[in-house]
Amino acid sequence: MRPRILLVDDDRLLREVIGEYLSNHGYEVDLAEDADYALEKFEPGKYQMAIIDYMMPGMDGLELMKILLERDPKIFCLIMTGYPTVDSAYQSIIDGASDYIIKPFHLKELLSTIGSYI
Repeated sequence: MRPRILLVDDDRLLREVIGEYLSNHGYEVDLAEDADYALEKFEPGKYQMAIIDYMMPGMDGLELMKILLERDPKIFCLIMTGYPTVDSAYQSIIDGASDYIIKPFHLKELLSTIGSYI
């Protein structure tokens, strides 16, 4: 069975490119354009990892991550952001993120990071 990832990002092109890349590298990927849609798709135990954009309209990535971790404490959460700060990186890890990646990144870097966890 292929590991399953929930990818949440409001940037449609980025979401689709990353989703296709990960699918081509052995992962089953479900895409969500925002936190509300991600929560509709989410079920405890369904995903091994959630890749979540830090800044999204409505509920931000950290709020979504906290809800996902409450519902499934075993899920790995990777926060990605195009607006890196020491505070956002620190807060992400304190709130339960497994890792933090800065946009733009190389897809190979993302694949390597994911491989460290699942």
